[in-house]
Amino acid sequence: MHMITRPLPKGRHMMPVAEKDLDPRLQDLLRYWQGKRAGRRYAARADFDPLDLKPVLGNILLVDVVAQDDGSSRFRYRLFGSEFTFYHGRDLTGQWLDDIANTGFRDELLALYREVVTAGEMRTLSYDYLVDDRRHRFQAVLLPLSADGRRVDMVLGCGVPVAVY
Repeated sequence: MHMITRPLPKGRHMMPVAEKDLDPRLQDLLRYWQGKRAGRRYAARADFDPLDLKPVLGNILLVDVVAQDDGSSRFRYRLFGSEFTFYHGRDLTGQWLDDIANTGFRDELLALYREVVTAGEMRTLSYDYLVDDRRHRFQAVLLPLSADGRRVDMVLGCGVPVAVY
C-alpha cells in the first residue's frame, strides 16, 4: 500500500512549467478548456462534460472559490479525484484548503489559487511528493472557471504523475 508521507518539507514546493513542456494529457485538457471558452475569457463548470474528461477524470480537482465578508476568498475542495485520494491517503472533498496541516505547502498552494482567481488566468506547474520514500513528480494545470463570465468562482485543477526518482 502506498502511503503519502507529505509534500517535500523544504524549499519551494511548486515550480512553473512551460505549456509546451506539459504532459500530453494536460495539453489535451488545456485545448479542451480553451475550446469550451468559445471566445469568452472563462469557461463555466456547466460547459464541461465529465465523459469528455475520462482520460484524466481521477486526476481532477474542483475547488470552490468562496467569497468572504472581508472581500477575501476561501477555497474548498468540491471534488477531490480518486488519484489524488490515492496519493494523499484520504479524500479531501469538502475540506478547506486553509486546513492543510503542512504550512509551507498550504501557504504556497493558497497563494497559487489566489493568483489564478485574481489574475483570472491559468497556471501550469510541477511539484513533488514523497511516497514510500521515493520522489514522485507531478505536473498540473489550474484553470479558472466562472458561472457569470466575470468572477472566477471555481478552479478546475488536474495533476498527473510524470516521473518517479
